[in-house]
Amino acid sequence: MMRTLRYFWTQAWLNFKSLNAIFNPEEFILLDLGYPIISMTFYVLLAAYSFNPTSLTHWVVGNAFLLCINVCIFTMGQSINAERAQGRLRTVVTAPTSDLQFLLAKGSFPILLEFVTVFVGFVIGGWIFHIDLSQIAWVPLIGCILAGMASATAFGLFLATFSLVTDSMHFVLNFVATGLFILTGANFPVTQLPLFWRGMSQVLPLTHSIQAASQVTAGKMTGVLGNVLWELGLAVVYFALATVAIQFCERYARKHATLEMF
Repeated sequence: MMRTLRYFWTQAWLNFKSLNAIFNPEEFILLDLGYPIISMTFYVLLAAYSFNPTSLTHWVVGNAFLLCINVCIFTMGQSINAERAQGRLRTVVTAPTSDLQFLLAKGSFPILLEFVTVFVGFVIGGWIFHIDLSQIAWVPLIGCILAGMASATAFGLFLATFSLVTDSMHFVLNFVATGLFILTGANFPVTQLPLFWRGMSQVLPLTHSIQAASQVTAGKMTGVLGNVLWELGLAVVYFALATVAIQFCERYARKHATLEMF
């Protein structure tokens, strides 16, 4: 077990270094934190002028959570495409190491950084938009962020398998990312969605963690645990779907001698 964990984290660290070795620390911080903060500020200001709320806390919380989309959805979702572009996909599929473990290793350190980005983004957003951070229960809030990262990562893993059944992954990922901006309640109230899309929002990642975090920042702890458990349940479901989908694609590839099903 220890050897497996050591191998996993070594692989994760080498993958991370290979992608970010060209950046010095200042460039890395600006790229990983500066752009997301500017993006969050834009959407919060848009909500402020669209809804004219008395407090911007809910929008700061929601858009802080959406900062993880860049890694959890796009990086994880494009991971198989990246291996195909670099000519390693055949080796990845036929190797004895689990494909799921390999994909998780590629995203482990970026996801840890995205957790920091979401947390710091919320703090900076609170400072920019004059939110009283001294009254927030930070331990439950961190729990909400961790639950959201888990479900978004599992969802990204599930989306990654789509690159074996379609050649339009850029469209799929951008469509899903836009849907998360609309359907998770970060920028538009879920209660105002049509009935079908309201139901869809309940099975998407981040919706329940955003609701839970909004309740925590408002000092209303009733229902927080239920939302966090629901979010973790979605993480388990999406992880299971990703596992089944990858195993099916592996068997198909070996049986038909092809890495694509389109």
